[in-house]
Amino acid sequence: MTDTPKDCFDEIEIDCLSTAISYYIRVLNLWVSRDLEKKLSGSPLAGGTGKVSTLFIVEHQPGITASEIRQFAGKDAPAMTRLVDKLITDGLLDRRPDPETKRRQQLFITDKGRIALDEVRGIVGREPEEAFWMLTAEEHAQTVALLRKIAAAYVERHNGLDWKRNRS
Repeated sequence: MTDTPKDCFDEIEIDCLSTAISYYIRVLNLWVSRDLEKKLSGSPLAGGTGKVSTLFIVEHQPGITASEIRQFAGKDAPAMTRLVDKLITDGLLDRRPDPETKRRQQLFITDKGRIALDEVRGIVGREPEEAFWMLTAEEHAQTVALLRKIAAAYVERHNGLDWKRNRS
């Protein structure tokens, strides 16, 4: 057996959590989210989760609906509606009726939303050095690949690709 380097988790007893991926994801999410909030302070993207991913999804899939996005944002329907309403109020998104089906409301990014995403691109571009300095470039790529694999399995399990299948 190889010697695992000691870290701060060796100082406390966390029982079965010591081998639980979900525990470390939760701890990491809390710390990384706090750091991101500081960087987004004063921006309409500050406060809460799902705004950034929603804007990127709408930017690259213009006309998508809130219900089609919610699996990727990790939101239930009411929370997704509140999030989209806030992005519209802040001038980052527009909502328009689908010309073919008036009941369906399509989402489109605004110029203000594009400007906000440019700020996010800068933050994410610095992420390897600022948030994950402890990883080599190879470890960073492996970590992203593993987390993406896990996230994709959960999204697909909950029908996250239905929006694309329904449009085909």
